[in-house]
Amino acid sequence: MAQTHITLPELSYEHKLKLQRIFTLMHSSNPRDAERIEEIKAELKKENVDADELLQLRADYIASQKKAAETITTEFDGTKVRIPGFLVPIEFKDAMVATEFLLVPVAGACIHMPPPPANQIVRVSYPEGYEMRTVQYPVWVEGTISSELKTENIYIVDGASDITMGYALNASKVVDYQ
Repeated sequence: MAQTHITLPELSYEHKLKLQRIFTLMHSSNPRDAERIEEIKAELKKENVDADELLQLRADYIASQKKAAETITTEFDGTKVRIPGFLVPIEFKDAMVATEFLLVPVAGACIHMPPPPANQIVRVSYPEGYEMRTVQYPVWVEGTISSELKTENIYIVDGASDITMGYALNASKVVDYQ
């Protein structure tokens, strides 16, 4: 993926405070706040700081970071891999034997917290099943990976939610991390 490089300028503490104030006021419905925004922009302009340009640069930077976090690679499609991570079980063949799970970079991801970006979630299929003891300990998962951006409504401990995954892996082995 071609990365767009966005350079954020050096700003004084006072300039940052003024920009933060503008950003806060932009979310207000009070008509007087719109006037205050224009006053602060005029103050910044006198100091050779273009508030509109900087706020757009901020929005562009956030968008580029979001895109980078959601981008998946096809470079390893069909490759046998060994990946460490934490399991979030989603289907079981017995009480504590998971056959389908999400492999995530942080213990408890997707459980009581928002899921990580799609490019950090692998949907793992392991028909043999892995006996779950806890989601707090990492594992190694081996198998063939493929890029597959997919959103599924998945039931996890605290309810169902739409989770977007970037990869699928047919596991041949799941072992405790050592």
